[in-house]
Amino acid sequence: MEKKLSYYTFYYFMSLVLMRGGGILAKILLARSITPYEYGLITLFVIALPGMFQNITTFCFYDVLGHATEGKKYLGFALKYGTLATAGITILFFIFHATVFTFLNVSPDYWEILSIIFVVALLSVTLSGVIIGYLRGARKHSMAAAVSTAPSILRLLFLFFALFLFGITDFSLLIILFTLPLVFVLVPVIMARFREISLSLRMVSLPTREMFLFGFSFFILSIWSGLSQQITSVVISHDLGVVWQGYYDVSLSLAAVITFFSSSIYLISAPETTIKSGISDILRRKGGLGDIGRFLFSLSLLFVIIIYFYAHPLISLFFTANYSHAADYLYILAIGYAVLFVQQFIGFLNISSDRKGVFRLSLVTVASILMFPVFSHFMIMYFGFPGAYLASTFFILVYTLVTVLLIKDRTPLFVLLKKFDRLLLALLGTAVALYVVDFSLIPGIITAMVVFGILIIVSGYIDKDLIKDMLAINRKKT
Repeated sequence: MEKKLSYYTFYYFMSLVLMRGGGILAKILLARSITPYEYGLITLFVIALPGMFQNITTFCFYDVLGHATEGKKYLGFALKYGTLATAGITILFFIFHATVFTFLNVSPDYWEILSIIFVVALLSVTLSGVIIGYLRGARKHSMAAAVSTAPSILRLLFLFFALFLFGITDFSLLIILFTLPLVFVLVPVIMARFREISLSLRMVSLPTREMFLFGFSFFILSIWSGLSQQITSVVISHDLGVVWQGYYDVSLSLAAVITFFSSSIYLISAPETTIKSGISDILRRKGGLGDIGRFLFSLSLLFVIIIYFYAHPLISLFFTANYSHAADYLYILAIGYAVLFVQQFIGFLNISSDRKGVFRLSLVTVASILMFPVFSHFMIMYFGFPGAYLASTFFILVYTLVTVLLIKDRTPLFVLLKKFDRLLLALLGTAVALYVVDFSLIPGIITAMVVFGILIIVSGYIDKDLIKDMLAINRKKT
């Protein structure tokens, strides 16, 4: 039986669940074992800062390498660029480390270990990003997913053994254990692909202008959400302190579940749109990106409802009541991420067909990234901690509206909003059920999923065959 596009979308989605789910569980173990200040330091220097600078060290070459037909030619260039960029950032970081630590409100007593950890994490995520991009473009989905997922799973295992079997609570050892999985996964992957990597380094090809624009369009649209999170973490650390950055990171850990759905579209869209002449067929055919997009969008909105009703119980269950501040405004962030799905869906699907519109959108994206730190700082200064959540969601709303106005082909938007009235009824029915009965956490989440699932199928919003195709249980030959 030939597996359909919906199956591979589900495959990527489940890899994201394993990767980010493992990461969330690792954070939960960490948060329950150390102080909020130490938690803030680890997440800032192992996740937020390396993630932010990775946007420089890998730039758009992850997406260039993801081109199904031409991407593999540029592996050598991407590796060399990433290594040199990491070296440059490392030198600057060590020269100005005192200024950096003062800006972030971090004690200089930690500077040596935090600086080393930051550099190791940055180099690891840079090389891994390049290699995963290459595997994705070569359509080696299983290996790309494994390399993406493994660090989170290993991190969870390392922390579990360290905290519960060996009783390790020393900050220095824990931050090393939190970082090591990035290296442990990278080494065997390089060894397994050593021949391809060594050959590519001998024949370095500079991306053509067309390939560069293709990669940059995907890159700049895809990093907006993650970069805004990282910028907000830095601004919070500067304006309010590392502890509040830790609270915000906890909020991101739960709200990030909603980004799984837009990330699944992102991962599948580049390989699909670069081997087909247009997007109309995969949008409108049964089981195509249109049906998949509507289904994933509906799940995004379902999770907004769940977070709205159960933010505090979820935070208390996973991270303890010490992090209750992370739940107060979580629903604001969740709404923004659900809207972001719309922006990502129409943006990614237009990259191959509307170069002029996407180029204008790319410029707007760059401008918004440059404006966001100032706006976020202003909102935090005016509203306090809630300003961080309001800033992100407000920018997402404006960004989505601008995308709709700039993109020439709005077919993806119309397809995504098809049968939207039925979706609203399903969401309303789910919300009413949770409000009237007032379930506790676990029964409430199960009830929400069951009620919503029944309503979207009975109303005809989703064809049940789409679910069968995703799970590869539809026996009909294709």
